[in-house]
Amino acid sequence: MEINSYLYRLKNTHTLKLNVGRQYNFTNRENEIALQIIKKNSYKQIAQNMFIAYGTVRKHASNIYIKSNCASRKDFIKKFKK
Repeated sequence: MEINSYLYRLKNTHTLKLNVGRQYNFTNRENEIALQIIKKNSYKQIAQNMFIAYGTVRKHASNIYIKSNCASRKDFIKKFKK
């Protein structure tokens, strides 16, 4: 699993440098998940892409919505999709 996670980060390094949540103090992991939420990936897809548990994605997503003052996934996408 560690190798897969490492390969994911190598493959997506250019994308991960985008910090959508700088003003909201997203952690690196929250930023990675936020970028995938903006791409409209499901939590299940995000978990598979990042080789982490579905529940972990949900917890990070919840923190992301709280930090960015968004009530839902739809609000979050609307706020950051520009």
